[in-house]
Amino acid sequence: MEMDAIQKRLKYCAFFLLLLTSGTVSSRAQTIKAYRVLMDTDVYQSKASPAIRNIIDTYSPELNNKMNQVVGYTTSEMRSYYPESPLSNLAGDALLAIARRHYGLENVDFALTNFGGIRSSFPKGNLALYYVYSAFPFENSLVLVSMKGSRVRELFETFAARRVEVLSGVTLKVDNHKVTQLLINGKPLEEERVYRIATIDFLLQGGDRMSLMKNNLGVDYSGLTLRDVILKYIDVFTKNGEPIPAKTDGRVVINNPEEK
Repeated sequence: MEMDAIQKRLKYCAFFLLLLTSGTVSSRAQTIKAYRVLMDTDVYQSKASPAIRNIIDTYSPELNNKMNQVVGYTTSEMRSYYPESPLSNLAGDALLAIARRHYGLENVDFALTNFGGIRSSFPKGNLALYYVYSAFPFENSLVLVSMKGSRVRELFETFAARRVEVLSGVTLKVDNHKVTQLLINGKPLEEERVYRIATIDFLLQGGDRMSLMKNNLGVDYSGLTLRDVILKYIDVFTKNGEPIPAKTDGRVVINNPEEK
């Protein structure tokens, strides 16, 4: 095929994709308007083709039955917000607890995940599996990362300068974008010690600009998704007849002038 013909087809494909992904298209790129169509809305299903409708109708009953299974209960609504919140603390604590179960208590120092990975809240009352999938929709996996203390300090200094992420096993205080207190399991950070961090592969690969985690001394991949971790953690409380813990405990304190 001649080069001109190839280029014409590529241009046609690009234009076709724009039509599919935007609300309006004009000759100027600045006028493109995009919008989200939720997969579970009547708007989407009303526009689905017969073939897609058939797939939805075939699997919806079984899927709905599974997603409506109650996995635990809460005594209050749990939301995620910066710098710490009931739902983000749950995610961090679950990561730390299940990592210690998986790798051994003495082999995990603290846990770290990101606020961006938490996409919705938990309602008050019985918690259906649907809400766990809704809040933690990504297939990010638990990994154990070994880092020297000096690198860990750099990581927290980066948090202080920009934004702190979800933590467990850590006490952190930031004043005017500077770390003024940093404790790992209640003890000051040691520059020469090797720390083992329970985190997710998304951050290990540089997600959310977490490039410092690439400077590590080794990684162990668990094969457990973060959602699996959350469910295993919730199951402990459910089996004991206890509510899912919803707490903030002052593990992260931020005192930046522009945030007051």
